[in-house]
Amino acid sequence: MTKDEQNAQDFFDLCKKLGWVYLVKPTGVVSITKKFTPGDSNAYCDCDSESYTILSKVPLKGGSIWGTDSGSIGGHIGLTNGYYTLNKSGNGAARFIKALKKL
Repeated sequence: MTKDEQNAQDFFDLCKKLGWVYLVKPTGVVSITKKFTPGDSNAYCDCDSESYTILSKVPLKGGSIWGTDSGSIGGHIGLTNGYYTLNKSGNGAARFIKALKKL
């Protein structure tokens, strides 16, 4: 197994362990989502702390991270509707993305 394949497997395993669903968009953006009971602020806080740990496993460089985190109005929308989504964009991870798509 290559380093990129191992990193993709580690990301996959962490998502599964913590109950997150991931998606690799055609643009190469990696998105993670977790649902919870609408208005459950404890579950939202858990998502807020887990999400950055999960996305730290994605070796994209020079892009950005955005979604329903607590740093924006998206956080209120996510909390109210019972979901948390975070996206990561960037460059330099083509082999990781390819390995992740195979899982």
